[in-house]
Amino acid sequence: MESENRFFVPLKSCRGSSRYTGKINLSILMVVLRTPLPNAQLSRLERCGSQELLALFGTCLKTGSKKSAYDLLPDAWGRLFSEIFLSAEELVDEMQQGKRRFSDDDERMLREFIKADCMSGGSFVVDVIKNGGKIDRAAMIMIADLDDLTGIKYNGIMAIQLLIEACDKRVRPALIKKAGKQLLSQVYDQRGIPLIFIIFGLCDLCEEDLDALASVFSKDELKNIMSRSRTGKNAFEVFMEVSALMKRYPQMNRNASLVRNAFYVPAAKDIRKEGSEKPVKIEKISSLQKDKKQ
Repeated sequence: MESENRFFVPLKSCRGSSRYTGKINLSILMVVLRTPLPNAQLSRLERCGSQELLALFGTCLKTGSKKSAYDLLPDAWGRLFSEIFLSAEELVDEMQQGKRRFSDDDERMLREFIKADCMSGGSFVVDVIKNGGKIDRAAMIMIADLDDLTGIKYNGIMAIQLLIEACDKRVRPALIKKAGKQLLSQVYDQRGIPLIFIIFGLCDLCEEDLDALASVFSKDELKNIMSRSRTGKNAFEVFMEVSALMKRYPQMNRNASLVRNAFYVPAAKDIRKEGSEKPVKIEKISSLQKDKKQ
C-alpha cells in the first residue's frame, strides 16, 4: 500500500501538468478534509493562571518571538484580564482609582510589550482592538501608552482611531480622559480631521462622553480645534450642536441627524439591539453652554 506521503508529493510536483493521471485514495482525502481538532495550545492557555499568562508576555518581550506562542497572545490578553476583573467597567473604575490587581512591574512590562509590538507593526494591538471583547479593549485603554497607537495603521486607519470607534460606550469616557488634549486635538486622521471629531461623529455618543470632553478642554481650547485645513466648524461649535441634539431627540432619532454629519462614524455594534433610550439630560456640561451665552 502506498504511504500518505507519496500521495502529497506527486500532487505538488505535477500541479498544472495534464500528464498526471494518479488516483486519489478516498480515505486519505477524508483525512485531509476533516474538521480540525481543537487547538491544544489554546486549551492549555485557558488553564493558565494570571502569573503564567504574565510570564508569557514577559518572555515574548525579552525574546521578541514571532512563533506560534506569539499568535496566542491576543487570547492570553483577554484571558489575563478576564481572570482578574469581572467586567470592563470594574477594570476601568479600579485602575482609575489607582487600585492594582497586579504589581507595578507587571503593568510596566505589559506597557513595554505593547510599545514593542507597535514598533514592529502592531499586529497584536490591532488583533485585540478588532477581535477582542469589551474587557480586552478596556485593558488596552488603561495599560497602553495611547500615543504609541498613532504610529500603526490598519487599512490606512490609525489604531487609536480603531479603538475609539470600537470602544464600548461605557468605558469611552475613560479613553477620552486618558487620550487628553494633545492626542485628541493634534492627531489627524487620513482626511486631516482631529480625533475629537471622530468622537463627535459616533452614533452612540452619550452625555458622559461630552462630560469627559468638557473635563479635558476649555471653551477657548475647543474653539481653536479645527481641521488641518482650518476650514469648517470648530470643535466648540460641533460640541454645542451635539449637546443640543442630545436634549432634543432620543438616541434612535438622533442617529438620522448624525448620519448627515461629515464626521459621522458608524458604531462598531448594532445599537438597535439595545432598545430605545430616553432623552438624556445634560447637566455637567452646562457650564460650557452658559459661557456661549455670555
